[in-house]
Amino acid sequence: MKKIAGLLLSGFGLLVVLVAYGCGGAVDTPAAVATSTALPTATVAAAPTSAPSEWVPPTALVGTPIPGAVATLTAAPQLQTGKLTITNSAGEKTVVTVEIADTEAARSLGLMFRSSMQPDAGMLFDFNGETTGGFWMQNTILPLSIAFIQQDGTIVNVADMEPLNTNTVEAAGPYYYALEANQGFYAAHNIKAGDKVTLPVDTAAIIPGMPSCDR
Repeated sequence: MKKIAGLLLSGFGLLVVLVAYGCGGAVDTPAAVATSTALPTATVAAAPTSAPSEWVPPTALVGTPIPGAVATLTAAPQLQTGKLTITNSAGEKTVVTVEIADTEAARSLGLMFRSSMQPDAGMLFDFNGETTGGFWMQNTILPLSIAFIQQDGTIVNVADMEPLNTNTVEAAGPYYYALEANQGFYAAHNIKAGDKVTLPVDTAAIIPGMPSCDR
């Protein structure tokens, strides 16, 4: 009996050791899972930042709406549109989508009352001949820059114009065309006096060396 009891006690001791070993192994498993849950935090922290945005034109002057603005724009005839290309001194080309103001009424209205304009858009004033007249910003709430252009497409000079400013902005010399764009457009594309403009074919432009086209 003592021998059998001893064997039973030895066997019971071995069972306790095995059970204790098994419990110890089970405790290690949650620790490994807990370690893996920390990985997503490190991944989110390493996310790359966004790329810098492109040039954005300034917004229109904020203030009291000009009386009659909506009615004037609603009644205004739709202008012809075209695309012109400006080549700067570095040989870089910039394409501008333009509305063509080639009548007295269209030139007088210009970009008055407009509250926005696309970054690569503008208005081309075609005077159907040489002129020296200046521009002002009466009833115009968009900050603009203007380029005065000779008959052969050479830019005479570029000037900035402030919203609602009635002081006259003059050209540095005689010109045939004027191109109004969002203020800062010419500076953003490194366009200056002496650079060349290729005019759209549906203007009254008669460029030396090119045949004229009837409308």
